[in-house]
Amino acid sequence: MATPWIGLTPGLNQEETYLSVREDFCQALLSLGARPVLLPLDAGEDVLHDYVQKLDGFLFTGGGDVDPRYFGQPCRPWSGAISPRRDAMELTLCRMLLSSEKPVLGICRGFQIMNIVLGGDIYQDIPKEFVTENPVAHHQLQPARYPAHAVVLSPGSRLHAVFGAEAWVNSLHHQGVNRMGAGFLPTAHSEDGLCEGAELTGARFFVGVQWHPERLWQSDPAQMALFADFVSACGGRPDKKSACQKSGAATFLRKQLRPTRGRPKL
Repeated sequence: MATPWIGLTPGLNQEETYLSVREDFCQALLSLGARPVLLPLDAGEDVLHDYVQKLDGFLFTGGGDVDPRYFGQPCRPWSGAISPRRDAMELTLCRMLLSSEKPVLGICRGFQIMNIVLGGDIYQDIPKEFVTENPVAHHQLQPARYPAHAVVLSPGSRLHAVFGAEAWVNSLHHQGVNRMGAGFLPTAHSEDGLCEGAELTGARFFVGVQWHPERLWQSDPAQMALFADFVSACGGRPDKKSACQKSGAATFLRKQLRPTRGRPKL
């Protein structure tokens, strides 16, 4: 299959009048030969089941907070705005995908959704609930496209195969993964010890990251390599004229285009 069709979960504005997804996601997928599809929020389980059957992969995008009741906690004063419609759709879809072999990539909130579905929980607010002597600014004041801190990738993991031992990432979240869900192996950590990425043991591709590679891929090819690995898992192949075909999209981008160790060039 040369052209994978990939479903993207949408954001919902506060007035609940329109759905949206960042163009960065669409451009990254299109440039790799995939076709992004914006998923509806209120279609119901039968329609979601049809999408699971027909699409080749799913990308859970970033967004607002998840209702704490879904991970067995009361809503704390420092918890943010929620979207009940989005919570219901994404949690239902993610549960369906666990019983399929369809590749799943979760970004920020999407990563947290994956962990919750697997039975884990999250910090409702990192500064309040994740206390450490050497904290990292997980909600950076720098521009979103600026890589603010490093994460260390676990040897032997899929993320390590894509990035190597270290990746520089942005940080745009006030919540984060706490107790890991069943089989969800933490494979990326920030300097202060917070889990920044995980992979489901034994899955074809079920990977979540806490940062936003869609904001970084245009300046850091290592971040594009993550999307390339995902698209490849969905059945995609680079264009025949592309050099990526000879060595694999993710491998080519990682080895040939990635900046040297340290913070990526801006």
